[in-house]
Amino acid sequence: MPRVVFALAIVFTACDPAPSGNATTAPPIAASTESPTDPPRRAPTPTPPNGPDALVCTERLTLPSIPDVIGVAWSPNGRTLAIDHMVVLPSARITGSPEEFFLDALDLPTGELTPLGVGERQQWSASGTYLAYWSWDGELRIVIGGHVVDLPKATIPDVRWVGDTLYYFARDELQSWTDGKIQTLSHLPADLVPTYPADDASFSGDAERFVITRYSLDGTVRRYAGVTRTGAVTTLDLPDATYTEWAPTGETLLVRYADRVELRDGDAITSAPLSAFPGPVHQWTPDGRSLLLGPVTPTVSGDISFDTFARVGTDAPIMATLPNLLGARGFSPDGRYFAGDSRTALRSTQLELFRCGTGGSAKATPIPAAQAFPPTELRYVRPVIGAITQLITPTHTGIDLAAPLGSTIVAADDGVVTAVGWVNVGGRRVCVGHASGIVTCVYHTSAALVRVGDRVARGQPIALVGLTGVTTGPHVHWEATVDTRIIDPLTR
Repeated sequence: MPRVVFALAIVFTACDPAPSGNATTAPPIAASTESPTDPPRRAPTPTPPNGPDALVCTERLTLPSIPDVIGVAWSPNGRTLAIDHMVVLPSARITGSPEEFFLDALDLPTGELTPLGVGERQQWSASGTYLAYWSWDGELRIVIGGHVVDLPKATIPDVRWVGDTLYYFARDELQSWTDGKIQTLSHLPADLVPTYPADDASFSGDAERFVITRYSLDGTVRRYAGVTRTGAVTTLDLPDATYTEWAPTGETLLVRYADRVELRDGDAITSAPLSAFPGPVHQWTPDGRSLLLGPVTPTVSGDISFDTFARVGTDAPIMATLPNLLGARGFSPDGRYFAGDSRTALRSTQLELFRCGTGGSAKATPIPAAQAFPPTELRYVRPVIGAITQLITPTHTGIDLAAPLGSTIVAADDGVVTAVGWVNVGGRRVCVGHASGIVTCVYHTSAALVRVGDRVARGQPIALVGLTGVTTGPHVHWEATVDTRIIDPLTR
């Protein structure tokens, strides 16, 4: 699909007056004459903040207006963001306007936005020379400066860079790619070859280990842990777990249950009840060695509030203060910035960037929206930052929104949780009954963040995106009913 390269007419300058809303135009990185996709991108990594306010992220930076950002990957030098964002495209395949993930490079000092392709799950190599992503035609692509240099035959979307070596699954083989050279590291047992998306597989942060997750239509989930260099696999005994995720670095595995979380690193297991923390949403610290848990204030307007997160597995009084952003939430690798989406309307968002460790108060003042939402008779907020891939048809009962595995799903409106658990085809679901008599449900989730009987607010996190049930990839099936009659949630 042809695309046009364009540059945003915004340049970061330190002397411009700061706009309203506690924003500042100071650039994250000094401006340069380089293009944001020129290889190789080697620059000294800025010194990360330290001290008690290192994870206090309250200083808002001014960015070009980029709507509906779903995922963000930071270049090693912190200058360039590889972003995938939702773009509406008319299609003859689906009635109405479906949406796709477009992948672009955003140069922070200049505001230049350069198209890279159509895909998701983007990752930089450690030097910044290469960018890998999963295209929507099911290919793993390795690019330099937006130009494809190789297409390794990966069969699972999850890959992992260690240095400038890429690790990936290729049917029964575990392979690595280094500067165009492919090496087979090991083979998987014949009965454990993952087939995506019925199965999923992921590498640890150092790519030395992996987990294969096998989903069954009866709701059973089986997990297997393996060693990359040998292909040896053992059963991972986690019968009640709903969600697992590797830390960004090392070999720490997060395991979520309905009532607690575990951090597993070899034989060492740290367990903590969810009730001990201010909220159920998890966030890795920038170094990938610790987990934060806390709330995300419901997002029902363009206002930005700040939430307090506590660290798992430590008695030290180290807290994080984070903006209540959605979608591509996360720290830059050096811990100097926190990115995500704020709402610009009920069903649209824009990319935001906050600086961390600047001495701000842990009780930060909320930032009011620059302007009120456009008037509308609609009330439901979009439950996830993702792309619509299927609308309601005589054989399809809801709206499908593709979104990254593990991303946050929110309640479309105020209500009471009426159902949490497994159903045939739909997998794990969370349903909310509203005062209007409408019940909205989200299906194919991994971890529920609420229980039956909980009162929830519009925009409050209620679940994480998963692969349970019958799926073609991680997505949310968003369904609305009145007395079991299907209605279109997009019209509410």
